[in-house]
Amino acid sequence: MTKNSDELGNEKKARDIADLFKTAKELSILCGILISIIIFNPGEFVPTMWPNEFEAKTILTRYLGFSEDERRKKLVEHETYLAKKLIDRKLIIEEKMRRNEENKLNFMFKQLYDRKVKISELKLDAKEIRGLLKLSAATRAQLDERKKQFDQQAQNFQPASLLCNFDSTTKNEMDYSDFNVDTSLSLSSGRGIKRGRND
Repeated sequence: MTKNSDELGNEKKARDIADLFKTAKELSILCGILISIIIFNPGEFVPTMWPNEFEAKTILTRYLGFSEDERRKKLVEHETYLAKKLIDRKLIIEEKMRRNEENKLNFMFKQLYDRKVKISELKLDAKEIRGLLKLSAATRAQLDERKKQFDQQAQNFQPASLLCNFDSTTKNEMDYSDFNVDTSLSLSSGRGIKRGRND
């Protein structure tokens, strides 16, 4: 015997309510707070209460005993909660879409840069073209900034050790050159003296 849609809906509703009661019990134990749940079902005159009718009425009476300002301090209506959840979910989806679009543009830009594909083969729309142009301009700006930093580092770089080595080498070569001159003069003088003696 198959169940009709009403019976299936009632079973699902019963499971959802049971899950709600279980979550409320766990939250009450973990946080040490009083929780009561009162559910008004369509077509029913007696509401469903948790944890039981007496405790639910006691907690509700205590809540109603607070002033209006006290009750509104941490009051969150279900519609407000759902609206906030929808806004948060929308922001998350928009952020994921933005990242996907950025990754797509980066991939196409790399394909074009590596010349693996021609721009005519991509069949870009106006939005994608604008995105690629913007990405190209940003990449160019980064390269210009890196080149500027590299030029500044090159200007500030002074190879002191190389200059010292160059100076000492030049000095040694000069001294060695002077030594050769002196030696040749001495030899010449020596040969001249020797020849004079033979004569």
